[in-house]
Amino acid sequence: MKLQKPPPEIARMGLRGMKMVVNADGEFHSLERGLMNAVQKNILGTEFDLDDLEDITPRELAEGLPEVFQEQFFNGCLIAALIDGEASISEGALLDEYSSEFGIKSPELKNFHRAIDHHLLLFRFDVARRSFLGQRLKKRVQEEGIRGITSLVRGLVKSHEPKLADRYRSLESRAEGTLGRSYFEFVRNNQFSLPGEVGGPPEPIVFHDCLHVLAEYETSPLEETQIASFQAGLLREQPMFGLFFMLAQFQLGIQVTPITGAESNQVDPELMIKALVRGTHVNRDLTTNWDPWDDFDEPIVDLRHKYNILPR
Repeated sequence: MKLQKPPPEIARMGLRGMKMVVNADGEFHSLERGLMNAVQKNILGTEFDLDDLEDITPRELAEGLPEVFQEQFFNGCLIAALIDGEASISEGALLDEYSSEFGIKSPELKNFHRAIDHHLLLFRFDVARRSFLGQRLKKRVQEEGIRGITSLVRGLVKSHEPKLADRYRSLESRAEGTLGRSYFEFVRNNQFSLPGEVGGPPEPIVFHDCLHVLAEYETSPLEETQIASFQAGLLREQPMFGLFFMLAQFQLGIQVTPITGAESNQVDPELMIKALVRGTHVNRDLTTNWDPWDDFDEPIVDLRHKYNILPR
């Protein structure tokens, strides 16, 4: 994901428009306020008093915001509209006006309306297929065909595959401090299962736990919101769906992944934005086309330097 820092006067105009969205349902929720302040602190570099921001019309926004910033602003409004844990009709209506004035066709907005209308099957399917999870699984199937589909199904039903399990158990013998050894210890310390073991994840999901190790995020719901936001920052293709995935799974209580149950109201806006921005500094998309086996023998400290994974 690429984030741009606009001039202060443009940033203020965008914040006015964002405040209009979050206030559309009649409440300036503390989470919405927290998100806007986190955006100021970590992306915009501004310190405007949110209570002093004047109303602004969609037309005024379209005329005042340079086109280069319009999509970033619009995406920020989508996230702001969901951060309080619900998608409201009034917020969706204003987002529709913004979309029309900016000339933006947004699949994210379509899913926002699916959430409003409780069309959750379509919501889950579309968010899953467009997020890092769907992008990665699509690549696996393209590369391996029927074999890739069979392996994925086995992983989803958590069946026992001895050869695959033995391959991952061999990581215990890697040198201390390498990604392979650290991944093995992460799995065992958290009482998870390795791929191929009963209860283990599908192999294409291994990258996620490896990113836990590299980026130093733990496994509580709050930490999972941050690793998911970090991954959204890594994405080069449809990065907003990385955030949609996270918000659905951990804030809206809509289960998107078949592997883990959904949670509600787990997101801390400040930590979410910090993790997102941290992910944007990484110099490679490690979510969709990275094979951890290529790096399992490498020391973690070297990989963090190689991929520009900044300290938390």
